[in-house]
Amino acid sequence: MKKIIIILTIFFGLSTGKLLAQANWIEPENPDVTKKIRIYVDLTKTTNQSCKDSTGPFYIWTWNPKEHPIGHPLVNGSGEKAWQNSNDALIMKNDADKGPLVWYYEMVPTEFYEVPAADVYKKGISLLVKTKNGGGYGAPDVKTEDLNFTIEPPKTDRGSLYATPSAMALNEVANIIYDNNFELNDSMKNVTNDVLYMWLNATIKDTSTSVTRTFAPSSFFNTSSNQQLKMIKVDSKIYRLSFIPKKLFNVTSDKEVITQIEVTVRRENYNGPNDKSDGQPKIKFACQ
Repeated sequence: MKKIIIILTIFFGLSTGKLLAQANWIEPENPDVTKKIRIYVDLTKTTNQSCKDSTGPFYIWTWNPKEHPIGHPLVNGSGEKAWQNSNDALIMKNDADKGPLVWYYEMVPTEFYEVPAADVYKKGISLLVKTKNGGGYGAPDVKTEDLNFTIEPPKTDRGSLYATPSAMALNEVANIIYDNNFELNDSMKNVTNDVLYMWLNATIKDTSTSVTRTFAPSSFFNTSSNQQLKMIKVDSKIYRLSFIPKKLFNVTSDKEVITQIEVTVRRENYNGPNDKSDGQPKIKFACQ
């Protein structure tokens, strides 16, 4: 029993030591950046200690993944000497339960920075903490060093396009979801106000002969002429296409089954590769 207690004590000490050395962190630890997070800074542990003796309040000053321009409601500061006049919308709150000088700012990153989730995961969040009047212009700065937060994207194999249910059946309603938050084509990000269509191409197998063929309800360039392929907006950046595969792909023989479909999302007005999704997955079918 004594041996176990010693081991646990050592482990707890090491874990506590790691926490004590942490100057800044995000909660939850691996966040969905389309939802609310808290950005924490412990001013007793930052490298630059110029804020430590101030009673606050403290403000964030941020520039990554995007810095808001002058006139924006979330611009870092205003006036001729913006550094000395932080925006009250960026004021932090104290979390006394975590420490006397632990302050946090709460935000939904994609909404705050007005960028897609992919940008937040790619660029991270960069900021510093300062007093409202951060000094400067000949006076000492009252700020922390630059603080950088790396945010790992969620573990997922589905990317921006996926089916629900994950394995579709021939005679049941299928849904293909387009989550623009995970779009990799820069020109297709932020399609909130766009009219989108989905091009689909099915691989169909004759079970009696093993011969396969392909069928697309419309050619890629004529997709927007087929209202069956118009996607429905279900959230700010999420679209859905619902259909019964047997009907959409005109499968009339009981000997034929769909083995997979290839899908691509495109804008109603297509002018080239910038107007289609990066992903073009092949979605498998269930046993039919």
